[in-house]
Amino acid sequence: MVFVLKKKENGTDYYYLAHNQRVSKKKWKSFRKYIGKKLPQQKELEKLKKGFIEEFKIQLEKEFKYIDREKLAKVDYIIGEFQEKIEKYPWIALEKIERDFTIKFTYNTNAIEGNKITLLETAALLNKKITPEGKSLREIHEITNTEKALNYVKSFKGELSKRLVCELHKIIMKNIDEETPGKLRSFDVAIQGANWLPPRGKEVKAKFEEFMRWFKENKNKLHPIELAAITHFKFIEVHPFGDGNGRIARLITNFLLIKNGYPPINIKEKNTIEYVKVLQYVQNTQKFKELCNWFLQKLGEDYAEIITQNQEK
Repeated sequence: MVFVLKKKENGTDYYYLAHNQRVSKKKWKSFRKYIGKKLPQQKELEKLKKGFIEEFKIQLEKEFKYIDREKLAKVDYIIGEFQEKIEKYPWIALEKIERDFTIKFTYNTNAIEGNKITLLETAALLNKKITPEGKSLREIHEITNTEKALNYVKSFKGELSKRLVCELHKIIMKNIDEETPGKLRSFDVAIQGANWLPPRGKEVKAKFEEFMRWFKENKNKLHPIELAAITHFKFIEVHPFGDGNGRIARLITNFLLIKNGYPPINIKEKNTIEYVKVLQYVQNTQKFKELCNWFLQKLGEDYAEIITQNQEK
């Protein structure tokens, strides 16, 4: 998708036509062309876009089922710019960026579930093994277990499966739940603050199998971000475990993004309400467009923020 890119330099706006084309699983090729300091009228702009496509022999992507093509093009541009920048970084800087993501993801995914350990305390616990005062053993284990689960996801080379999901549950529930780790629930549960009930315990096994069938049928049909977002929702809808479902959903979302050449996403604690609202909307309507574009937007915001922070440094 060709889109208009505006850049401001020394107080002046400059307009470009831009397109990022995926050339391999983890690589985008960028095309740019300057079109002036003022945005052309729509008719002239369409003519310029057509010439741009012909000049660079751009192969336009097909329409996607749920995701907005223009929004995707802009996010792909941001991610392409991020990947282009970090290619030039020394390994120590890359290690710092990855470590920073691990700490922030670990903090946020647990804070969403009510863990009171702060971001600063999370960093001290994971980097220096400094145990925060006044926090429960459960909260401490949730933090250390999440780091281990994220590292497992990053290194895992297989496909999404029941085995992977159950292994992640074992990791995140270590020293917390010694009775049911890695086992699909057989009992009923309710979700606090939700306006729907998950499947009853006796329905879980069949619902999980249905979820896995859906995944296998759609993993090559959907755009990777669509696949990650809808898999996230459908996993939470099944709610296969008594505890830890939200954290596992966010882990398998990142597993699917990484596996398909995208960087991982960090859903922030400050976005909890809108995150829950979009999941509840999909539960009530079974319409996935808003969900997919919400995940797309958050992914773009994450890497725009990282680029800005590193430019400032």
